[in-house]
Amino acid sequence: MSPRTEEANQRIREEQKQRILAAATTLFAHRGFSDTKMTDIAAAAEVSYGLAYHYFTNKEEIFTRLVEWALSGALDLVQRAMEQVGTPWDRIQWLTTQMLTGLQGQPEIDMVVIHALTNDTVPLEIRELALQQSNMIQDLLRRLIIEGQAAGQVVSGDPDRLATLFGSCIQGLALGNTFFHNPPFSFPDTEDVLRILRA
Repeated sequence: MSPRTEEANQRIREEQKQRILAAATTLFAHRGFSDTKMTDIAAAAEVSYGLAYHYFTNKEEIFTRLVEWALSGALDLVQRAMEQVGTPWDRIQWLTTQMLTGLQGQPEIDMVVIHALTNDTVPLEIRELALQQSNMIQDLLRRLIIEGQAAGQVVSGDPDRLATLFGSCIQGLALGNTFFHNPPFSFPDTEDVLRILRA
């Protein structure tokens, strides 16, 4: 049997890291930051305690990585929405559809961000990072709403409040899709969500 190539070793290392991050996402989403331990993450990822520490210094590093990944993805999505062709309403519809698709596929990552923003046990630098990126996302949403109002496609009202309402709706759907299963969570579609913004 020939030894594994460096490419194969790298693939295995990346798979192990992703397994650790996926397990941590579920644990952080359901238990929160303070009640999740590295031993729990290693066990859920089915890796040794030592291997978990080989890839990540501590649970703070894992949590930070997850928050950065989630928020940078959300920020990228809103920036891409701003660049879409069509009317402001077309861009808002595209963004909402993308967000809902992401929520249905990975609702727990949004719960990690909610914990970062609301849990007092989360280290301050992580909370500040989450708040900074969330504010950037909020600002882009506000701009999109202003464009929609100027085109007569979005309901009149304070754009900041409407952006907050929209964001809160998305966060609420993440919460519902993560925790409410009995009866099964009835996930709305894009048109359902956008009733709050439609002129």
